[in-house]
Amino acid sequence: MTTPGIPKDFWNARFSEQGFAYGERASRLLLAFRDLLRPGQRALVPACGEGRDAVFLAECGLDVTAVDLSAAGLAKTAELAAERGVPVTCIEADLSEWDWPKAEYDVIASMFLHVPSSFRPTLHAFMLESLKPGGHVFLEGFLLEQLDYQRSHNSGGPPVLDMLFAPVDINMDFKDAEAVSFLTGIETLSEGPYHSGPAAILRAVFRKPE
Repeated sequence: MTTPGIPKDFWNARFSEQGFAYGERASRLLLAFRDLLRPGQRALVPACGEGRDAVFLAECGLDVTAVDLSAAGLAKTAELAAERGVPVTCIEADLSEWDWPKAEYDVIASMFLHVPSSFRPTLHAFMLESLKPGGHVFLEGFLLEQLDYQRSHNSGGPPVLDMLFAPVDINMDFKDAEAVSFLTGIETLSEGPYHSGPAAILRAVFRKPE
């Protein structure tokens, strides 16, 4: 099975462009909740893209595994990690086929990881299963309303309503976890050329019960 959604060739082409498609700075959610991160923790970044969040977590002293189906994205992840002088383990894999470890990670950073609704609950279940008790999932992505902002401002996200986030669905996916934070709203992104301008954003932190 191949992960449903935007195909591998699209991502390889995007991540082969000059510069960083979504910038080099970590996602705002990780920056806002940096106090939950501890040196020595194990972190997973699924669909890591070009590595901005994986490298940030490594700079915070975490042991980071970055997974993506794009070889081009992983090459930039490795390049950015080397430039910053931090280790990141890179794995090229399809998230629907990858053998997700059980109860292995303290932190999972799922940033703008959008898939069709038919696969989304399964993907989020994989994340919770891979999390240690007491660990945190950081989830950031675009709301359903983002389609309007794509049309008016071209500010990013998949152009398919079914792949965007509805708060009720995200809460259902993580119903067995504690919501440490759950925020939605409109804000102006400035994260490289493909996340730029007003956008409808969901940011949440979930804690797996001990």
